[in-house]
Amino acid sequence: MTKFDLNTKDFLQSMTQTEISEWGKIEEITTHKKLKKGDFFFQHFDHCDEVAIVSSGLFRIFLIDQEGDERTYSFIPERSFILDFFLTWGHSKRMVSVQALEESEIYTIKYKEFVRLMKHDPIWSEVYREVLLRNYMFKTKREIEFVQFNAKERLQKFIDNERIDVKRIPKSYLASYLGIQPPSLSRLLRDI
Repeated sequence: MTKFDLNTKDFLQSMTQTEISEWGKIEEITTHKKLKKGDFFFQHFDHCDEVAIVSSGLFRIFLIDQEGDERTYSFIPERSFILDFFLTWGHSKRMVSVQALEESEIYTIKYKEFVRLMKHDPIWSEVYREVLLRNYMFKTKREIEFVQFNAKERLQKFIDNERIDVKRIPKSYLASYLGIQPPSLSRLLRDI
């Protein structure tokens, strides 16, 4: 049986107003994994039937555009879930890739097992609902920022958020995330 570290337990507990007293059921269906920098949790068109809780490390989600270039869509630090919304659509292939940007540790759970757990214990439905809500809010906020703010303002908001230390992210991925070229990012970082 996998045992969650204290950081992961605190993170999961923060998702609910109710005290999580029984950890055994979720730990029974969870696998602890270590990924090296550059390893993929899953790649575009893979079949992946797991969700992951990031215990330590940093990941990026990226897409391949029509020209074959990688476009960074999001970053996932520790105390976060790696969750592909298309898991609920059965055997749908992944539309994105998720790659470790540094040495990372995750806890993985088969999605079907997690669904069974949610039916058995409503507290895990509450956790899952909160994860989906936070992911939706983050995605919506990012889309709004692309319309309302220029690249310098988006960068400043990313830095101010303090969710991820910008120094942990390679400049090429950060530039892609902001929708600019790396030389433009270098100029913006000098100005901030």
